[in-house]
Amino acid sequence: MAGWSYVVGRLPRGDLVYRCYLSFYKDSFYWEGSLEWWRQNFRLRVIPRGEKDDTYWDGDLRGFRAAYVPPMPAGGGFSRWWWLWGVFAYEGPLGVSYVGLGGAAVSEGFTAERLGVELEVEKLAGLRVHGAGGGELAGAELPVVKERGRYLRVGRWLAWHRVAGVLEGGRWVILGDDGLYEAEFVATAKNPLEDFGEVGFVKVLAPYGGSEQDVASPCGAPRLVACNEEGLRVAGAVLDYVRRALREAGVEGVDLFVPSSWRCARPFVIPELVEVDVPDEAILHWPLADPCPHVLKVAAGDPLGLTTPATCFMCWEW
Repeated sequence: MAGWSYVVGRLPRGDLVYRCYLSFYKDSFYWEGSLEWWRQNFRLRVIPRGEKDDTYWDGDLRGFRAAYVPPMPAGGGFSRWWWLWGVFAYEGPLGVSYVGLGGAAVSEGFTAERLGVELEVEKLAGLRVHGAGGGELAGAELPVVKERGRYLRVGRWLAWHRVAGVLEGGRWVILGDDGLYEAEFVATAKNPLEDFGEVGFVKVLAPYGGSEQDVASPCGAPRLVACNEEGLRVAGAVLDYVRRALREAGVEGVDLFVPSSWRCARPFVIPELVEVDVPDEAILHWPLADPCPHVLKVAAGDPLGLTTPATCFMCWEW
């Protein structure tokens, strides 16, 4: 049975993985009850330490640490809006069209472009993409600003892109233009998670040269996007990318296969632009908020892997 496993995070008893059995999902089209069975029996599984066989995840998140999902170079900066592969689908005047899209990213400047690195979904856990910072941010104090309906900002950046993750003791790992830094969040608001405006600052302590295994990124990265003004700009960049891909493939009349615009009511994943049941605030306010309980609940019953770096839509080709 073909497939892949993506490490979502780690529990005290072992790795929590999303296991996508490609041929099983393809076969489910021919056995109506199999897909419902799979949803009821969870897609997330636990691989106990020192063992090869896995068990169903029971929903217990005690001691859970999310895996590291690196922001990728894009558009002269770094982005945590990227995908390894997926399929954009649109029901237009000519029926439903499917456009397979290889690895790409939406930059901090909201333009979409191909990823400049080759990655395999099975090898993402612990992937070393960024080295320790060269000193540009050492000693800096970056304001942390929370606005209604917008992504949390750290300095001039969105935290979603530039806070690589959180360490066990609560310190943040910041991605500067020259590498990773360890930083400490200092609250200046009485309740940073509920207050708005400048709620604190991060004091950059030193370059971070530790292991990515110790850095917990937001669950749902890299393809989950909040439904807000910034999210709609991401969706617009994806649509522009699809149009370019079609034109480069020699397709004429691309407007028959791509909508002129797109709206959302909930957070969504790229490039499919499929909405998922996750609160916007859990994404917008990370790392002050924790999206993991919501994202993992969705992932447990998702047969396509929409909250992973790649989807099982491609299994239709097997």
